Amino acid sequence: MIDDELKKILDDIKFVDKISDTIRFVDPIQKKVINYNNGNTDVVDNNCFDFWGKNKVCDNCISMRSYNHNETFIKIDYNQEKTFMVTAIPFELSDRRIVIEMLKDISNTMFIGASGGANSVSTEIHSMIDNMNNLALKDPLTQIYNRRYMEEKLPIDLVNSVLLSQPLSIIMADIDFFKKVNDTYGHLTGDCVLKSFTEIISECIKRGNDWIARYGGEEFVVCLPGANLERAKEIAEQMRKSIEEKSINCGENKIKITASFGVCSANVKTTQSESIKELIQRVDDKLYLAKNNGRNRIEF
Repeated sequence: MIDDELKKILDDIKFVDKISDTIRFVDPIQKKVINYNNGNTDVVDNNCFDFWGKNKVCDNCISMRSYNHNETFIKIDYNQEKTFMVTAIPFELSDRRIVIEMLKDISNTMFIGASGGANSVSTEIHSMIDNMNNLALKDPLTQIYNRRYMEEKLPIDLVNSVLLSQPLSIIMADIDFFKKVNDTYGHLTGDCVLKSFTEIISECIKRGNDWIARYGGEEFVVCLPGANLERAKEIAEQMRKSIEEKSINCGENKIKITASFGVCSANVKTTQSESIKELIQRVDDKLYLAKNNGRNRIEF
């Protein structure tokens, strides 16, 4: 059943039937969806991302962005059969915020010159979309995820940890005395160090649901869904030792660096009352303590 508030919204936006093939009410945190087609509503038991047929949560989730910023966003995406323009519009209900997704099939209205027929054109369009999504979510220097991705993915992982009664741990890493590297060797060498640093810490996480994002400057966030505090400490220590032991080759320079780490784990019994901001603040406090206590160490 659809509640009265959603019915009121549907009455207000009936005109979009003419410009949209599908309208969906999406809860981007829980990943739940209600479809609206030709005046009929359908509560779907699937996740909202199942529509795209990629068997995973969308990296570039337009509804999550709309939900977070309380603004309208537009993107182009595709499933196995068609290409869609998606417009995500946030709406405030009495007890929560939802997002309306309006999907328009534009498969036959996009034209890109390409030899090889329809299949070649479709492949080129999909490649362009994938590249645009990567540009939106990847840090251009290190090619790991950016802060936008963290802000959109971490709330989902946090909710999942509650629903699955599994722990979730966060590591925040900061390169020690990075300004000295830039001042001594120049910013190009500093960029080389940043790229090498992300390669080293990336090698320390193995599971497909773990991810790393550049939080800002020389600070990085590692998210470990399903990992408790002890496991997160082990991973952080592995990262710390690997960095300490590695000589980074940047042209003619061989540079030794160290890093400091803060580690915290979300308690699934209290996660629902803890905001992402509070969780990040907790792990940032531990990182600050590690730097104050001498650097090249872990605090948890």
